[in-house]
Amino acid sequence: MISNAQILNQTTLQSGANFNIDGIGRASQFRTSTTTAGAGSGHYMLMQNSAYRWGLGTANAESGTNPQGSDFALFAYNNDGSFIARYLTVMRSNGYMGVNTVSPTAQLHVSGLPSTEAEPVALAKFTYTNVSEAEAVLRITNGTYQTGAYIPSIIGRAYSPGRPYGIALNGEAEDVAPPPLEPYSAAVMLDGRSKTNARLTNANVFTVNSYGTSLFMVKANGNVGIGTTAPGTNKLAVEGTIAARRVKVTQAATWPDYVFEQDYQLPSLQKTEAFIRENKHLPEVPSAKEVAENGQDLGDMNAILLKKVEELTLHLISMQKEITEVKATNKALMMELKTIQAAVNK
Repeated sequence: MISNAQILNQTTLQSGANFNIDGIGRASQFRTSTTTAGAGSGHYMLMQNSAYRWGLGTANAESGTNPQGSDFALFAYNNDGSFIARYLTVMRSNGYMGVNTVSPTAQLHVSGLPSTEAEPVALAKFTYTNVSEAEAVLRITNGTYQTGAYIPSIIGRAYSPGRPYGIALNGEAEDVAPPPLEPYSAAVMLDGRSKTNARLTNANVFTVNSYGTSLFMVKANGNVGIGTTAPGTNKLAVEGTIAARRVKVTQAATWPDYVFEQDYQLPSLQKTEAFIRENKHLPEVPSAKEVAENGQDLGDMNAILLKKVEELTLHLISMQKEITEVKATNKALMMELKTIQAAVNK
C-alpha cells in the first residue's frame, strides 16, 4: 500500500499505467518483475515527448541453474520510439562488457562501426584535461579506409612543445640474462606470426615507415633492408652510405699466407702483364663489369688484394736481390777497370 505521504506532487491527469508519479518519488527499492523464461522484458524506460529514448534492463533468457542470461543491457531508440540497437551489454556469467556488441568475448569488447572512405572509425579515444583533442590524443582505430576491412591501429598525437614526441613504448623487465629456453625474451618484444600461429614465410615481419616511405624492413627470412624493401638474399641490405668507426669481417676464407710457402708458384711478371693486356684487370680480381652487376665481398676482396701485395712483395724482394748482385758485379768491374787504367798509365 502506498500512501499520499509517500508520493509527492501528483497530478490529476494520470497516464495509462498501474502506478504513476508526476514529480518526485522516493522508495527504498524499485523492481521490475518477470519470469526467468522471459528475462529481458523487465526494463526501466526513459522517455521524451511520449516516446522511448533509452531502455535500461536485462537481456537474454536464462537457462538451467548456471548464471546464463538476464544480462545487463542499455537500449537506444529513435525519436519515434522505434528500437535502434543494444549499445551496452554486461554478461552476468563472467562480467564481460560489450560496447556495440550483444555477445562480448572479452573483459572489454568494443565493436566499432564500419569505416568509410572519408575516415576510419575510432574504437577508443583517450585525451588529456586542458589539452584539446586536436593537440593530443591516443586513438585505437581502424587503420584502413577500405570498407569491410579492419587493420588494428594505435595512433598517438603528443602535445609537448619543443620536443618531437609522438608516442612512447616502454617495457619494464627483470634485468637478468634470458633463460636458455627463451633466448628471444626482451624488455620490448615484437612477434610477427601467421594467423595459424606459425612462422611467417612470405609476409614482412616488421617495418618502420614515414608516411608511406619505408625506412626499415625485416623480411620473413630475417633479412633486413635499410632504405629498401627488397634486401634480396642479403642478411643486411643498405641503400645509402654506411659510416662506422670499425668494421670487423669474420669468415672462413683461406688467408693468403700460403703465398710465402716454398712450393708456391709465383706468377711471373711477364704472365701478369699478358693477362692485364688481355683482360684490363689483375688476375683473380673481379672486373668493373662484375662488380657493377654482383657487387663485391669485402672479406674476399681484402684476401685477394693481400695476395697481390704479397706476390708483389716477393717480386720486389727478388728484384732487390738482382739489383744487389748487379751492384756487386758493377763494383768488381769498376775495381778491375781502375787496376787496368793504373797499369796502362805507368
